[in-house]
Amino acid sequence: MSPLISILLPTYEPDPAHLREAIESVLGQTESRWQLLVHDDASTVNVASIVEPFLKDSRIRFSRNPKRLGIGGNWNAVLALALSASPYLQFLFQDDTWHPRYLESALQTLERYPEAAFVTVGHAYVLEKEDVKLRGKFTHVTAMRKSMLREGLNNGKAFLRSWIRRSLHPNVIGEPSFVMLRKTAVEEAGAFRTDLQQCLDLEYWLRIVARHDFAVCEEELGTFRVHSKGASAAHYRNFWRRLERPRILMEFFLRRPLQR
Repeated sequence: MSPLISILLPTYEPDPAHLREAIESVLGQTESRWQLLVHDDASTVNVASIVEPFLKDSRIRFSRNPKRLGIGGNWNAVLALALSASPYLQFLFQDDTWHPRYLESALQTLERYPEAAFVTVGHAYVLEKEDVKLRGKFTHVTAMRKSMLREGLNNGKAFLRSWIRRSLHPNVIGEPSFVMLRKTAVEEAGAFRTDLQQCLDLEYWLRIVARHDFAVCEEELGTFRVHSKGASAAHYRNFWRRLERPRILMEFFLRRPLQR
């Protein structure tokens, strides 16, 4: 039988311990109708050797780009491998982990709200010691998420107007590790942009909520790891990368003025 959920795990120079924890959190899921596609972006780390012990489970596959494609390119590469296989698609990044009921709860929410293009699931942020100064930023994200989203079905256009008034800040829909997507919504939205260093997920959510409603499951069912080498920490340190958000907003309005 085809898997119900395709889990997409793009990797690049992963910490071996973190990657193992991520895969083990998939193996511990109460929902078992999944396939896991680990796809590496030409790392110098021997990712194949890290993943090899897990390949005893026939639901897990490993592949690798012959040359580096970058963040968006690698996301799109693994997405292309899964798009025809499953009605639900779920990213999991190499530093993140799920509670055992993550897939079960996300799937139940989407089945409860068939009009929802995706479900965003609550999660905790785990900051390593050297990144304590970022704690306030992620505390703000959590607080704004509770303010702007509500449990259950959310109106996409109403949310989008509120989000635009805040200049798309913060990304309350969250990281792809905690968003389960319907394949139909992904087919309509298309590929992730490859010209962005950050905010690829934010720009993708923007495309979807402009056309569709979405669901929220507020229970914390995973952990997002923030550390000095991670993309999230780099984003807050790099001024030029922070300019991507206003660029995305401007391009959105030039492409399609928001209907009132």
